[in-house]
Amino acid sequence: MKANEVAFFGKIAASVTHELRNVLAVINETNGLMADFLVMMRESPFPYREKFQRSVQKIEEQVRRGVEITSRFNRFAHSMDHACTDIDLNLVMTQTVSLAQRLAALRNVELKGQVCDHPIMLFTNAFRTQMALTMAIESFIGSMSGSGSILMLARDDLGSPCLDFYFGGESCEKVVKEAVAKFGEWQEFEELASSLGMLYRWQASDAGFVIFFPGGQIPEGTAPSE
Repeated sequence: MKANEVAFFGKIAASVTHELRNVLAVINETNGLMADFLVMMRESPFPYREKFQRSVQKIEEQVRRGVEITSRFNRFAHSMDHACTDIDLNLVMTQTVSLAQRLAALRNVELKGQVCDHPIMLFTNAFRTQMALTMAIESFIGSMSGSGSILMLARDDLGSPCLDFYFGGESCEKVVKEAVAKFGEWQEFEELASSLGMLYRWQASDAGFVIFFPGGQIPEGTAPSE
């Protein structure tokens, strides 16, 4: 897709999520009114009171979940607004994790993210960066072929924005360079990473995979492998 086509899709998607949130707001308001009626009638005999109360609670929980999902998608849609922009790596990482968690859960893999204690600013294409990270995550999940976990940790190492991937669980040892290279998603990740100036390397330490983002110097002795 061309840049203007991506931006148009993002604009329409963002507009739709706004409308969906309006629908959820009406449902939540109506549900709140029913909850108020139940409170007002607490001294009066009312058949199926407990069932109504449970239903009101379930609606409230699902509305909250719906708002969270639409908010995530709205932020993702707005990532298409600009070709490049200043954005916090912590935000990019948490947004990617929230969107990819279902993909991981379907393969019995737990996906989590841990932010840095301060902003890590990047000047990049947020949409393509999230796409690259998702392609990498899908490759890691595919190579696990079993239960496991992936922890993404954002950090700023001597001025170099980094994203560490920690693999855990019974199938963590399967996540190696040779295994992920078999997946088409990995080829897409490599192409996107190259176009975005992202460097990466495999390592034998606890963090099995590290991505270095443009904007800082890669620490000496940690040159990325091709």
